Amino acid sequence: NRAGVMTDKDKPPGRAPAGERVPFALRLMRLLFARAGHLFPRLMGRWAYHLWFRTRRYPDRAAGRRALQTAVRETLPVDGLPVAVYCWGNGPVVLFVHGWSGRGTHVAAFIRPLQQAGYRVIAVDAPGHGETPGKRTNILECARVLQAVVQQYGPVHGVITHSFGGMVLAYAMAQGLQAGRVVCIAAPARVEFLVERFASLMAMPDAVVANLKARLEQRFDVNIWEMLATDANAARLEAPALVIHDENDGSVPWRQGRLIADAWPGAQFLRTQGLGHTRILRDPAVIERVSEFIRA
Repeated sequence: NRAGVMTDKDKPPGRAPAGERVPFALRLMRLLFARAGHLFPRLMGRWAYHLWFRTRRYPDRAAGRRALQTAVRETLPVDGLPVAVYCWGNGPVVLFVHGWSGRGTHVAAFIRPLQQAGYRVIAVDAPGHGETPGKRTNILECARVLQAVVQQYGPVHGVITHSFGGMVLAYAMAQGLQAGRVVCIAAPARVEFLVERFASLMAMPDAVVANLKARLEQRFDVNIWEMLATDANAARLEAPALVIHDENDGSVPWRQGRLIADAWPGAQFLRTQGLGHTRILRDPAVIERVSEFIRA
């Protein structure tokens, strides 16, 4: 969901690999889209549009729960929504932006190295994620949260993003948000890619996909595809960037990261192996490389 924008699950968004058990609810939704989509494309397109923005919360990992024990927890009102904010340490701010269905504590593995380097680590739970209320959100809403966080806690020395968070940050920076250095991990480059993966996951007929796209254009802008594209926004940025993507990422193929790195002036690109979409946030070599880049 995501331009709402859809992509950030531990399981890859798309048809399940052979032999993997598909949840009954997903099988039922696929069946409904496949059967009713041809007959009622507008009705099913409206349902797809509703699903596109819906968020889901997953249990936090043990490392995240431990990180909470040492965090200073605050609440920042943004457009009337109490946004959960977590702070560790003191010094120049390094902000973490999580992915779809993620949470701020996914920064856990980066906290100690950055604290030891003299930085203050700040993470937030986006609307409908972690401890921030809500069941739906979109890129523009998440970007406003980042702008409010930077206004409250900035200036920001560096930002580390994961997946959907990279798309949010690139849009926010194109709208004027300032950050000194950016690390973009496993991010999607194009909204069209997200729609295609969402449609594949839900087995949507072409007519339903077309209706969904029309609804997104009506809500946001007919130019939504360029306006929210990570690579298009990155091309307008001057902050030094490190783009990291794993070649075995089943949720967002590494070529999406390559598109971002190629578009971002002067960006460095690091292609890893065997880490997938989420384990990349816990890999010691990745954490060391990110810490070095932030300190540079």
